[in-house]
Amino acid sequence: MNAIALISALGAWPCWRLVLKLLLCLAIFTAGFVLGQRHVQQAWNAERLQQQAESLQQSLQAAQIQTQQERINQKISIDYETQKSKLARRPPVLRDGSLSLCIPPSNPAGPMPTMAEPPPSADAAPTNLVPDPDRDAAIISCDQLARDATDTTLMVLSFQRWYAEQAKAQATAQTVVPEP
Repeated sequence: MNAIALISALGAWPCWRLVLKLLLCLAIFTAGFVLGQRHVQQAWNAERLQQQAESLQQSLQAAQIQTQQERINQKISIDYETQKSKLARRPPVLRDGSLSLCIPPSNPAGPMPTMAEPPPSADAAPTNLVPDPDRDAAIISCDQLARDATDTTLMVLSFQRWYAEQAKAQATAQTVVPEP
């Protein structure tokens, strides 16, 4: 009797088709939700990988620029040192045979003063005079001036050579690489 009563109860219960339809809809919804979540997660992972790749590309480019700058600085320094050593082997710049543009140290008048005497005038001595003993005491020789001028000239020549190389490299790069 129990089995017959159960079958008759199911037959009498007309909602069992509705329950099956709801279960089917729930299964389809769950499958769609899981697939959608997986798709979104894959898109996020792809975007994160792309950002990491761009970050690595930027750091690589920064490292290349730094290496190039170090190479340029080293090249300028080596060029400067070689030019300086070439000039050190030559006779002094300001000497022409036995003639010298410098006053020899055996000059009876002594070395040339570093500061010219002020012309006599009404305001020759300012009211708030501050002495500068270090500057007044330092005597700059012509040899020191010649060395300083030589060093400065070598630095400028090295910089000019480097600038010309950079301009040439940039012009070559612009003609080789077309802009997107």
